[in-house]
Amino acid sequence: MENLNKQNIIKYIVLLYTGFTSYITIECLFRGYSFALMGVCGAIDFILIDSINNKVSWNIPLIIQGIIGSGIITFTELIVGELDKHILHIGMWDYSNMLFNFDGVICLEFSLIWILVSIYAILVADFINYYLLRDGEKPYYIIFGKKYSY
Repeated sequence: MENLNKQNIIKYIVLLYTGFTSYITIECLFRGYSFALMGVCGAIDFILIDSINNKVSWNIPLIIQGIIGSGIITFTELIVGELDKHILHIGMWDYSNMLFNFDGVICLEFSLIWILVSIYAILVADFINYYLLRDGEKPYYIIFGKKYSY
């Protein structure tokens, strides 16, 4: 695990806050409401998605990073969805009427949407890390075989 110095603590607070508020905002924009637990999931997912470049080479195409991120979000959605469905009974979402769903808590359509959300999260996290916190290398992305940086 990374050395938890003051800079890393600030980094994780900023990333957790960004993930929490971004998820709640996106969900409110598209659904009109959200749940605090979904913000917590967004915060955790944001940290995990941010770690993709730390654990996996930046030379992996951005779309593959987005697919990995989608897997992270879908897995979190599965765990939280099953917890909600069988223990909490809040009723945060129900995909039962959607094609290719599992137990009404995850579905293929949203897993595909999570690819785009993950790419957004990767770009935002990299911006925060490099440009705001001055942490790490300048971000770059492989898109259609070409290297891009901002």
